[in-house]
Amino acid sequence: MRVFKAGRPLPVRKAVFIVFLLAALFVFAVAAYAATWEYRISATDTPSTIDASATSAVVDTTQYEIRLPRHAPKVAAFWGKDYLDYVVLAPTKLIHYSFDGSQVVENTVLNVLNLSNPLAAFTSEPYPDAMVATSTQVTHYSFDGAGMFANPALSVSGLTGVVSVGTRSLDKAALAGSQLRYFGWTGSDMAEIPALSVTSGLTNPLDFALFPDTYDCAVLEKDRIRYFNSTGSGMVENPALAVTGLTAPRAVAAADSGNLAVVDGNQVKHYSFDGSGFGYNAALSVTSGLTSPSCVALRSGTYDRLIVDGDQVKYYMWDGSQLVYNPYLSVTVTGLQNVGGYAPSAQAQSQGKDPGASVAWVRVRAYHVLPANTSVTWSVTADGTNWVKKWRVRGLPGDSTVCEVSEDNGQTWTSIGDASQATPAVSRDELWVQVSPGRSVRWRAELATADSSVTPKIKAPAPGDVAVVVECGNKPQPPVIITPGSCYTTTTPTFSWAFSDPDLGDAQTACQVMVRRKSDGALVYDSGKVQSSETQFKLPTSTNPAVPGPLWVSGAYEFTVQARVWDAQGLPSDWGPAADFCVVAFERPRVREIVSPPAGQAKPIPDDPVTHIMILENMVQAQLPKTKAGGKVGLLIDSVGPLNTFTARFPYLSTEAMVGSVAVTETNGTNQRRLVEFWTDASLEVCPSGTLVKGEFSGTGSAGSPVFNLPPYAAGVVVTEGSVYENWFVVLQGRYVP
Repeated sequence: MRVFKAGRPLPVRKAVFIVFLLAALFVFAVAAYAATWEYRISATDTPSTIDASATSAVVDTTQYEIRLPRHAPKVAAFWGKDYLDYVVLAPTKLIHYSFDGSQVVENTVLNVLNLSNPLAAFTSEPYPDAMVATSTQVTHYSFDGAGMFANPALSVSGLTGVVSVGTRSLDKAALAGSQLRYFGWTGSDMAEIPALSVTSGLTNPLDFALFPDTYDCAVLEKDRIRYFNSTGSGMVENPALAVTGLTAPRAVAAADSGNLAVVDGNQVKHYSFDGSGFGYNAALSVTSGLTSPSCVALRSGTYDRLIVDGDQVKYYMWDGSQLVYNPYLSVTVTGLQNVGGYAPSAQAQSQGKDPGASVAWVRVRAYHVLPANTSVTWSVTADGTNWVKKWRVRGLPGDSTVCEVSEDNGQTWTSIGDASQATPAVSRDELWVQVSPGRSVRWRAELATADSSVTPKIKAPAPGDVAVVVECGNKPQPPVIITPGSCYTTTTPTFSWAFSDPDLGDAQTACQVMVRRKSDGALVYDSGKVQSSETQFKLPTSTNPAVPGPLWVSGAYEFTVQARVWDAQGLPSDWGPAADFCVVAFERPRVREIVSPPAGQAKPIPDDPVTHIMILENMVQAQLPKTKAGGKVGLLIDSVGPLNTFTARFPYLSTEAMVGSVAVTETNGTNQRRLVEFWTDASLEVCPSGTLVKGEFSGTGSAGSPVFNLPPYAAGVVVTEGSVYENWFVVLQGRYVP
């Protein structure tokens, strides 16, 4: 059953609608501002909740995960207008296809066999030469009349992170990491040509294409194609020739006369140079009939093209008015969709969900699998247009992870722990983000890897479990605490407020209270987040005999208190205004010394506070410490606030204990600690076993006159058992008189 959270009861007429939605990926409150959606990755749930048009990541409902797609932007290529042949890169070989007069067939003589982890391939002059790239090198294969052989003189090694390749005559270029490196033939080997390379300024490039009739090139990034002109001394970006507005690009190809084709989502779009820039060419675009295109290759001098779609290499030809699929020139290559490494980046995006009214705060949490050098960055929107990048998780070496949040839309990041801090099992306020108010709540996850052999994943702990949770709403109003005009006479005052939230029917689920010293704002007490629906909080004090209470430690008696609260979505309010209050009170009575403890009573060590016996609130008589009648008891009691006088009484039965020494043992600002010594009558007739000795403490001062009585705080101070007379014995002395 999916969790349903509503801000107010739904009308009966909407009940059927909600029952229907329970079979979908999410549930939400139709007529409320606050809402929660739970996302599961499954064949039943995913189609109605993921925005396929804005998603380039693989949403795998068989493995119940979202991951990077396999990235193979260069696995098919032509030799040019003079050849109908083309090559296709399979998992272990480069296949050469030739036209036999009726269809294309595999030309086994020109195949390149026994490849290991190939990532990209392209053709080269002279025909039928070709090249194959791994992540670290580009190997040129030449024809010797009998077959294809590796030609080291025309190969390039020492690269890192190669994802795509291209050629211009014998020249070669490789997209390695964030650099496009260009190499030319020196007469003896291949050397890099810096003037034709683009080694800075690229942002997570996906692919590139060289124009065959100029030294210009195009570089594909996650949402655009950047155009670079060759000046003879370097490559200069030409923004006027950029292609923008792409949503999920994967690969790009170029042909002469200013033609570009790009795989964008499930379409292959064509752009032609119109004299001032590249314009969309609908006639040369393939916008239907494709499932998961990953590569496009253009045949120079024609409008022909190859589109790799899954394991199919589809050939399209111009019929005079449009591109048409030619099955005779198309092939199927088993395992083609598994060629290459993982794409450096891709994104998944949800459909917009309406919480029923405008919301301004959104939080998304998710489960991840994060190998080293991978990351997932999360953004949210409430109006469907204005996105805010809020947090990311990254995989680090050694199987460790980190979760980071941003307060400036992804410009800078601050760690809040490991990736578990962003899961639905953990509620971190830092993941909430304020967005432009709206009624189209969406999340976006940007997956990335710096190692093409691994991918991050959005994946639930078990199949069918929730993978992503989204919450939205509006913040509760800051709680206002009203304090009395006079000082509290207890060090554990109760602070109250009224809960108010703009979301209809929302309720408090947690609170936090902070107390500061009024004089300088120093923090005295922080409750932390407390799960509670109560709109009040009782300030605690220490119950450890060796640890003073927080107000006493402050050295002051004047303070401020403020609170914040959380609603049903886990959305915190801002801190409420600070309210002044003061305290003049006694606290923490504890027995420091029992001179004559009865059998079974632990004897506190006066100079060791850990052994002192606390008289806790609501202690009953059976729980109180015991002393023999007539035995001295030393009691410590703390006071907060200025006192000029102090009085202590210890009533029992119809009389009172004798009070001996009363001394201030420690002063901390306005606060003091006193030691009071007392004892009862030693006679069992006056003080029989089981006598309850009570305590009454009072004081006077400029800020108030506190009274602290046991009871009602506790049943009393001590209980007697036996008498100190039991410790005495009589020695008879005399002399013998004959």
